Amino acid sequence: MKKVLATLFTLVLMVSSAYAHNGMEHVMGTVASITDNSITVTTTDGKTQTVTTTAETKFNKMNAAIALKDIKVRDHVVIHATKKNDKLIAATVQVGMGKMAGMKMDGKSSSASPQPK
Repeated sequence: MKKVLATLFTLVLMVSSAYAHNGMEHVMGTVASITDNSITVTTTDGKTQTVTTTAETKFNKMNAAIALKDIKVRDHVVIHATKKNDKLIAATVQVGMGKMAGMKMDGKSSSASPQPK
């Protein structure tokens, strides 16, 4: 009985997590490379993940629309993607300012204050 309850609980958590993210997967990290139809990201845990872009992918930087060509290697990004046929397809790509205002890409505050330029 305990195994059934544990399995049910795990299933509910997985479904809840997927629902909370609207079925999207999130890729956060630094752009390692870019092609005409993909972005490869070195994620915050040090792994590499390639995400395919399409004509429907939306690109933003500081709340302004940009194009794929405006993204550069070493930019910090958060990509919201759906999984199709074992590939991640980007719905949105948000380009950030890295550790701006003391925030890391993982959403945790850093103890160091940003240095003025």
